[in-house]
Amino acid sequence: MAENFAFGPFQLLAARRELLAHGVPVTLGQRAFEILLMLVNRHGQLVTKDELMAEVWPGVVVEENNIQVHVSALRKVLSTAGDGDRYLLTVAGRGYRFVAPVQRESGAGLTAPPASAPDRTAAVSAGAATNNLPQQLTTLIGREADLADIMARLAAHRLVTLTGSGGVGKTRLAIEAGRNVLDRYPDGVWLAELAPLNDPQLVTSIVGDVLGVSLNAPSGAIETLASALKDKQLLLILDNCEHVIAEAARVAETLMRSCPRLSILASSRERLAIAGESIVRVPSLPAPDASGTLTAARAGEYAAVRLFVERASALGGFALNDANAATVGSICQRLDGIPLAIELAVPRLRVLSLEQLARCLDERFRLLTAGSRTALPRQQTLHALIDWSYALLSDAEKILLARLSVFFGTAALASITAVVASAEIPAEQVSDLLLSLVEKSLVHADAASSEFRYGLLESTRYYASEKLADASRMRRRHAEHFAARLAQATAEWEMTPTRQWMACYASDIDNLRGALEWAFGADGDVTVGLELVARSHVLWAELGLILEHRRWVVEALDKVAKGTPSEVTARLLSWQAGDVRELDDPADYDEAVRAASLYRKVGDGFQEGRVLLRAGTARLLPDSVDEGERLLRKAHALVRPFGTTKTLARCLSALASARLFAGDLAEARSLHRQAVDVYRDLGEGPDDRGDS
Repeated sequence: MAENFAFGPFQLLAARRELLAHGVPVTLGQRAFEILLMLVNRHGQLVTKDELMAEVWPGVVVEENNIQVHVSALRKVLSTAGDGDRYLLTVAGRGYRFVAPVQRESGAGLTAPPASAPDRTAAVSAGAATNNLPQQLTTLIGREADLADIMARLAAHRLVTLTGSGGVGKTRLAIEAGRNVLDRYPDGVWLAELAPLNDPQLVTSIVGDVLGVSLNAPSGAIETLASALKDKQLLLILDNCEHVIAEAARVAETLMRSCPRLSILASSRERLAIAGESIVRVPSLPAPDASGTLTAARAGEYAAVRLFVERASALGGFALNDANAATVGSICQRLDGIPLAIELAVPRLRVLSLEQLARCLDERFRLLTAGSRTALPRQQTLHALIDWSYALLSDAEKILLARLSVFFGTAALASITAVVASAEIPAEQVSDLLLSLVEKSLVHADAASSEFRYGLLESTRYYASEKLADASRMRRRHAEHFAARLAQATAEWEMTPTRQWMACYASDIDNLRGALEWAFGADGDVTVGLELVARSHVLWAELGLILEHRRWVVEALDKVAKGTPSEVTARLLSWQAGDVRELDDPADYDEAVRAASLYRKVGDGFQEGRVLLRAGTARLLPDSVDEGERLLRKAHALVRPFGTTKTLARCLSALASARLFAGDLAEARSLHRQAVDVYRDLGEGPDDRGDS
């Protein structure tokens, strides 16, 4: 007889292939369930990746990443639906161990779920007359962990609000969550759709109508509604609150205070901001990064791709394979993994090839116009969807959103303020306005780096760029700002630990790319472009983007004119002095020597020494080692007066190599120790030095 397992608030029913949390079934994919069952069955023991692949994918060759994807989903389900205990331990490079205490029990001995948590199928059937939830005609894809999170939040909080950008699927998740918790609410789960409302004062009327409560007098409507629901144990879903947010919040708060057994699940592009609210931010579906090597197996691990494939397959004649996986992945990534955008894009495959669809995404607002005929007008086109949110903004918020379109990827608050601040948006107001746009799910905040960074989804950026009235001026300010920021970054690099420096500046690479495209484009300014290239060597080098770096240097050098300042030309020529780690990058001795001459002319001794270091390193060859050491000693004499810098450490290290080649082992060791001491003083570990 199959065993069942209990751990924390969970029960794992092997025979029924079901996981319960607090007596409530949790949605898990088949592969994830099999992995969990194997780990729990061998709790406390190491289960290797090979063992998992052999058990879960018998006879099939799969990539290791498949396991990681399913384990990641399991972690999220266990953490959000559990009690905060630790369940899974990763043993680096080997496998996984289930570390929570586990109780075994036979299927016959399994106690029935408590009366408050009956079988889900029976609950749905019995509760058919106590809900108005619409039947869904398509499957929900890639939201298992999000659904488990919402259900767990509803078990712990009486007010849960789903927030997120338009089209991300908040309504669908709310309905699915409501259907999954029908058994918890004897008086039903009721959906009040607020999207069609033009008058906020009608919120109470809509709720009353849905719940069958007669509200005769508008002046006392909320009190009448609260009185009627005082003893009811039900879940009220308030869907699409953003355009009536103040009134929706007032109604929700009144009902929460007056009706102790009533719970509310709201969906909105911003939170209700009332006491007791638990926020669930609904993200876009994961989509792969653009890659020409993406396989069908790897692409299928991403929920956005799975949604695209299911909807495309329904049209007939479409199948994901290794040949088209990269194109599908690119489409999903450029659509930001937004379910509605994917739903709008797929029908175009009736008249476009997959490659044509990908190329047409630059005109996405014209392309994505074939929505469901039964959907609200704002959900029938991508443009209308964002227009809905834009119309709810203040004038200052509209200006800021439009100006944010000049940024690429994400940017720090300081950069945003420097570029967008003006008479219309004073610098001291930028932070509050930006926070408001984050709250309204039009801007996303990323806390992954050393400071918060802010950005727009690509579709929002396209839309916002259409609203940018002073585009030329703002793009110039953007490019000039990042030229100055990269000048500061290059100066700081010399005395800042590399990890710390990368955390601050690595994410600026997309803004650098965008600024360069503008500067060297038809409406740009070559002078600004030369500054951008001249100031960005270290960033390109630290990121290892050699070919891309070289492309911009070649283009910039081709545009150097007689009037170009010597210092700018010197910086362009000194690109080889960047800390390029790859051994196959050419060390152009002639350009380094020419750059040194120009730096000598403008009186910049440190930079002269820096490029002479590169020239000397290039000459550390059997037939030119003496010349190389001569250049290195000259470089050392020039950079030493500037104190403890990475260039000084590199110079000492290169001199150690020169002495080693000359057979002077004692001096080589002494110079190497000095280099290590400088690195240590700079807070650099052995893996951070980037010696070339």
